[in-house]
Amino acid sequence: MDYAQYKQVYADLLSEKGRDFLGSDTAKRDALEKKINDFLRLYPSVIPPDANPTTPITHVSLREVTHRSLKVAVDIINDVSTLLGMRETISSTEFRRRMVRVFTEPARRVYVGIWLIFLSFILYFIDASS
Repeated sequence: MDYAQYKQVYADLLSEKGRDFLGSDTAKRDALEKKINDFLRLYPSVIPPDANPTTPITHVSLREVTHRSLKVAVDIINDVSTLLGMRETISSTEFRRRMVRVFTEPARRVYVGIWLIFLSFILYFIDASS
């Protein structure tokens, strides 16, 4: 069975006809279960470590670390921009608290550290060249 046939079976199941199909005949239901099991055997059920966002940084590839670091940088920029937009509506203490929270969220700490190390190398080479 190819992808188009699997897609058609899935569309049929979502329709009203599919609900009647499942409830009416056990032979048809068994045939459908066989098709679904064949499909599930074709594709791995285990998510590779790079695709799982909760995988520790020590178990992912350098490419994924770079991708996550860039994603965190974009998320921080978005959060800071929305925070700056709310600056007039919140107190200065709450503004500072939220600003620190943007950079120190538990999921972002490692990647913020990577960015700080990268920035320190850039500043070191600028200082050493002058």
